[in-house]
Amino acid sequence: MIPDGVPAQFRQPSDAAKRCADIVTLASIAGSTGRFMAIRLQDGGSDQVPYDTRADAAGHQLHPEHCCYVLVPPGGMPAHEAEALLQYWRAVSRVARDGDPEIPLPLMPLLAADRRRQIRALAKGRR
Repeated sequence: MIPDGVPAQFRQPSDAAKRCADIVTLASIAGSTGRFMAIRLQDGGSDQVPYDTRADAAGHQLHPEHCCYVLVPPGGMPAHEAEALLQYWRAVSRVARDGDPEIPLPLMPLLAADRRRQIRALAKGRR
């Protein structure tokens, strides 16, 4: 069930978001809370391997720049959150490249207006 306050663009999650949510939730159920999953931005798929660090996750991907790296939360991830996550990281990947996995990227802001502001700032070269 999607909470009432979820914006309309996240109420009908894409297949990629559903796939991402399933992968992260299964990783949580399997005891991988606090580990990283590499999620492909294009289709929400993964290599299904939980990694200890974001750098490890990126280092094992054929095209790490086409992935986002999700820290597995306790309880998994609902599909509407996965939709927001994929939309955000797709936008970020168009303006900023993740060249060094040791350098932390900005956290995804909670509000849509803040996400747009952060993406504009990244496009201008500020972090």
